[in-house]
Order: sequence, then C-alpha cells, then structure tokens
Amino acid sequence: MATGSGARPLRADAVRNRRSVIEAARDAFALHGVTASLDDVARAAGVGPGTLYRHFPSRDDLILAVITEGLADLHRLGVELLDETDPLKAVSRWLEAFIEQCSVYDGLAQALARTPVHESDTCRLSLDAGTALIRRAAEAGTLRADIDADDVRHLAAAIAWVGGQLPPDPDRRTRLLRMMLDGLRPR
Repeated sequence: MATGSGARPLRADAVRNRRSVIEAARDAFALHGVTASLDDVARAAGVGPGTLYRHFPSRDDLILAVITEGLADLHRLGVELLDETDPLKAVSRWLEAFIEQCSVYDGLAQALARTPVHESDTCRLSLDAGTALIRRAAEAGTLRADIDADDVRHLAAAIAWVGGQLPPDPDRRTRLLRMMLDGLRPR
C-alpha cells in the first residue's frame, strides 16, 4: 500500500487523491509542460492545493511521481516485449515508447536535471528491460554485436530532444529511430 512521508499506510481516500493528482498532473504536463499551474492540477484532480502539497511538497516531487509512473509503464512494456518473437521489432517498440517518455513533457529535460529519477529503482528496472531487449536482438544477430545498450538509449534520448527542438513534424522521431536502427544492424 502507498505510504506518505511517515511509516503509516495511507488511507484509501488519500491513495485515491494521490492517484488523481498524478493523473491530472500527467495530463496538464502533456498539454502545458512541466511548468503547468499546480492550482489547475489540484482543481482537475478534484482536490484542494493543500492536498496536492501534502502529497507532493514541491513541483519536482510531483514531476518525479509522474515520471516514475511512466518509467514503470516502460518497464512493464519491456518485460512484455521479451515474449515478442521478432527481437528487432521488440527493440523498436520499446525504443519508440522510450522516446515518447523522454519527449512527452515540454521542459522535462530541465526538470530531470533537478530530480534524482535516474537513481530510482523504477528507472533502473525500465532501463534494464530495454538493455535485455537490446542484448537479445544483438544475440539474435538483428543488431550489431558490438553495440552498447547505454549508447542506444543515449541516441534514442537525442532523438527525443531533437524532435522537440525543430519545427513540428509528427513523423520526425519515427524517421530518426528507423535510421538509427538501420545503422545498428549488422553489415
């Protein structure tokens, strides 16, 4: 059961409120970036600002909670994709989700520099899932044997960043990912 800052489990209504705030924040961040109004987030969640701040004392705490949820989804996807019969297709699908997670919120890169998300178990699990998919594809011969999973993720993160810096093009990230994967195939 979820817990607050103390050791006691949260009451059912507090769990619901926390969940509502995270969902409202995810939607607000997607529309307005991570600088979205927290008062608007609280209103959309159906709670008062005091409830929001009781669960998330700072904006960065709320950003971290939303990111952590996205990383948990990325981990679950990676685990599911280990059953995919085509290792390259599995890597491609996971990298698409990774790029989307990296680019979903305007201002996320700056926020990530302030938050310890990379130190979390959830982050490690999501990255481990991607590493397993990348290694599986390399062992199957669909990706070069000399690739490093961290390098692949850095390239994917760069695709996410570039996609947000240039004039809008809904297909840019997909094209760049396809080119990257083509370059990672064995010669």
